Amino acid sequence: MSMTRESIWAALPSTAKGVTLHYSYDARTDRLVYPSNKSIYLRSLSKPSESTQFTGHIAPTTVAKFAPSGYYIASGDAAGLVKVFDSSSTTSDPEIVKGDFNIISGKINDLSWDSDSKRIIAVGEGKERYGHCFTFDAGNSVGEIAGHSTPINSVDIRSVRPFRAATVADDSSMVWFTGPPYKFAKAVRGEHSNFATDVKFALDGSYAVSVGMDRKIVVYDGREGDALAKVDSAHGGGILAVAVGKTESGNPIFATASTDSKAKLWEFKEGHVLEIHTWDVATGQHLVGITFTSPTTLTAVSLAGDIYYLSTSATEPTSVIYGHQKAITALQVSSDKKKIYTGSYDGRVVQWNISTGESTLVTGDAHSNFVTGIIECAGKIYTAAWDDTIKAVSGSEFLSPFLSTPSQPKGFTAVGTYLILATEDSVISYTTDFKVVSSAKVLSITAIAGSESILAVGAQNGTITLMSVPDLKPLATKISPLRAAVSVLSFSPVKEERKWLLAAGDSTGKIAVVNAVDGSVVTTRWAFHTARVQSIAWRADGKYAATGGLDTNVFVYSVDRPARNIKTTGAHKDGVSAVAWSEDNKLVTVGADACIKWWKVELTA
Repeated sequence: MSMTRESIWAALPSTAKGVTLHYSYDARTDRLVYPSNKSIYLRSLSKPSESTQFTGHIAPTTVAKFAPSGYYIASGDAAGLVKVFDSSSTTSDPEIVKGDFNIISGKINDLSWDSDSKRIIAVGEGKERYGHCFTFDAGNSVGEIAGHSTPINSVDIRSVRPFRAATVADDSSMVWFTGPPYKFAKAVRGEHSNFATDVKFALDGSYAVSVGMDRKIVVYDGREGDALAKVDSAHGGGILAVAVGKTESGNPIFATASTDSKAKLWEFKEGHVLEIHTWDVATGQHLVGITFTSPTTLTAVSLAGDIYYLSTSATEPTSVIYGHQKAITALQVSSDKKKIYTGSYDGRVVQWNISTGESTLVTGDAHSNFVTGIIECAGKIYTAAWDDTIKAVSGSEFLSPFLSTPSQPKGFTAVGTYLILATEDSVISYTTDFKVVSSAKVLSITAIAGSESILAVGAQNGTITLMSVPDLKPLATKISPLRAAVSVLSFSPVKEERKWLLAAGDSTGKIAVVNAVDGSVVTTRWAFHTARVQSIAWRADGKYAATGGLDTNVFVYSVDRPARNIKTTGAHKDGVSAVAWSEDNKLVTVGADACIKWWKVELTA
């Protein structure tokens, strides 16, 4: 018995309103690297479903950059830590970290490698200092970052000699450094009238360009740092990011991303800044990051984390990568095994093609809060969320009207052709067009599960009640209470004349398997989780069950050999939310790290 990870469908980049997303692209491997929650993801540009995950940080990550060589990555987090790791080490276990440095006593906002891939300048929101320059392997100091009176938002190092570095900050100034070792040369003030958000040197070092929330672009001499040109009102909103590239003929160009939902391409020539292309992105989608991937293509990231592919031959994105930024809280594999649906903490629901990994955002009147459940009933997908609604999905669109629930959903399942909703103190059965069939009072509900014409209801005190569906009348079968609050329930798909298994997980990590026909205990030996069991999924033959818990682990248990199991530790950083079988030997899991993972499961008889 064994379980091996086959692939990861990455989470989207973590973003914040009014904050630049610093990420990068490596042409050698055709991959993007970006921060997301407490992880760093490396994602193939040509095959977005192919990605790897670095989980070495314990605080939320804020920035990730490839070294110019492409062999190393430096990443920073909200605790002021910078980690340097081999770009191929994300496929190894344990991950190989080259350097681990406490840089400042606050969030790292940005970092930059020098062209030798030897030195790094990291900047941010420290208390004693706002930045530091150090060697990537030993962490030795190679300069001092000074000159700002507020946290530094961005840094860049000139890629040609003589080396220079530039930083911009909330104090609206640009500070110029010479080196190495890097030392303060001068501060350029008065060019920006609001927060300066990003700065980059042209690839040939001929100039540097800064942008800010004042909607201005400022171009500086790449050797001395003197201001050469300025564009007022370059965008209709604050400019959060700038990227540098070159045309196919080798001339330096740069691109900007703004809160006006537009990205623009610019060329600096003969003392003037010329706009040469504009991309329109979906209305209301603030752009927070941008980077070149070739002379004619770029990627831009929206506030929602969606990754837009841009081409100079089009004014609108050529494609968009959707997914989740927040913890995935619900999972459903379609009955035809061709699609999965996922819902997250922020209310987003995404449809995925299992064979290709292609993602489609479910649009329309979407949820605004925690998605508690996704189910399939009578050939249609239904979702329930903490915005106190249940909605139907057709394809990739929410349908109208939706159902307003009497209070916050605690559980959601399908039994036959009926939708069953559990609130904190009641269970309600509905038809698929949202008409109430019956309701029953049950105190402190924590979990429900149903199959055929039976519903199991778990409570905070560990009791499990069986009810008939759709009338919700209590059945005579009595089940012994669990020792802790019931956290998840799941019926086996195989029902025999005198045996029908029900797995019940609790808040301490223990799972009891009982016979729902007579209430007898089948086994209590599924007890290897060390924290709350959050999901139980039976295989189609009813012989095995996969479980996921808050302890980050995934287990596959055997009914015939209850003491044996397959264990995968650290399956999802900060906890596994849901597990499901897509085939008899393939498992899909989702978790608090907002990504989807696929596992190959080898089982013996």
